[in-house]
Amino acid sequence: MALVSFSTVLPSCDNAANSSIHQQRAQTTLHRVQTVTVENKAVALTQTVSGTLEAIIKIRLYNEESGRISKLPYHEGDVVKKGTLLVQLDDAFLQTDVSIAKASKEQAKLDLSRLKKLLAKKISTEEEVARARTTFNLAVAEEQRQTTRLQRSSITAPIDGLITKRFYEPGDMLPPQSHIHTIVDPTALRLKVSLAERWLPHIKNDQAVTLHIDALGDIDFMGKITRIHPTIDASTHKGIIEITLNQVSKGVSIGQFARAEIVLTATDRLVIPAHTVHFEPKGAYVYRVIKNDHETIVEKIHFKQGQPFGSLTEIYSGLMAGDQVVSRGHLGLRDGKKVTVILEAPDNNQ
Repeated sequence: MALVSFSTVLPSCDNAANSSIHQQRAQTTLHRVQTVTVENKAVALTQTVSGTLEAIIKIRLYNEESGRISKLPYHEGDVVKKGTLLVQLDDAFLQTDVSIAKASKEQAKLDLSRLKKLLAKKISTEEEVARARTTFNLAVAEEQRQTTRLQRSSITAPIDGLITKRFYEPGDMLPPQSHIHTIVDPTALRLKVSLAERWLPHIKNDQAVTLHIDALGDIDFMGKITRIHPTIDASTHKGIIEITLNQVSKGVSIGQFARAEIVLTATDRLVIPAHTVHFEPKGAYVYRVIKNDHETIVEKIHFKQGQPFGSLTEIYSGLMAGDQVVSRGHLGLRDGKKVTVILEAPDNNQ
């Protein structure tokens, strides 16, 4: 009897041990994952744009009077001071016209004075005096007009600047409204660049910008956004922004190729690391971790994406702040699978 009793107890012990081993194996073979938390935070992205440096002040000089050019002393690349004579037309005929106008004015003045004296003696009439006064006023206006024409036969530099264009030579006959020179201010430069429309809401006027000029090597130049154009190009879906250099240093010149690094910032954005996002024909999805008293499982959640910010992806809908999503251990993962979270590690790329 003792032998029989002993033999019946052994299988019972073996079953209990096997059950314990199976439970331990089941626990150790659960799918292991790491998670990150969906959160609201300020995000930033650096966008690099490029273009050519240009002068902020650029003046095209035109003539209002026609004539032969007698003086045109400056060429492209010459630096001139404000008030320097740039263009002189042959003004001999204009000086004659001024002389004629002055003589006509003096004669009209004498006629008016004489008629006023005769009016006092009742020899002339009020009507004659009025006509003489009108004639005198017209003569004064004509003298002013001819004097202005003479003055405009000389063109001077409107600013301290650099001559960048010259289209005529001395001796050329200059038609009215001809473009003779272009003059710029080389001490105030800007970079006019295009920026994708989705980024325009994330910049502002007076925002600091770092620039690099290819010809000058690895040197940082500081500037700021001075204008954001209000319209968007319908074909490229880009807008124009203007970046002004804070200071034009030695070696910086009009026409140089430059790159600007613009920091795009946005506050209170719901984001997750981009590497947690997967895609299928239905759209973007993540695996969200659900914990209860008995088990931990993952569920496949589709969500609506917003803008990418570097290593982060913005969430428009489908997830909430505080949700835990799988960041590591995606291989073999499926909807409803039991998992064990081995580490809720913050993502270093955030």
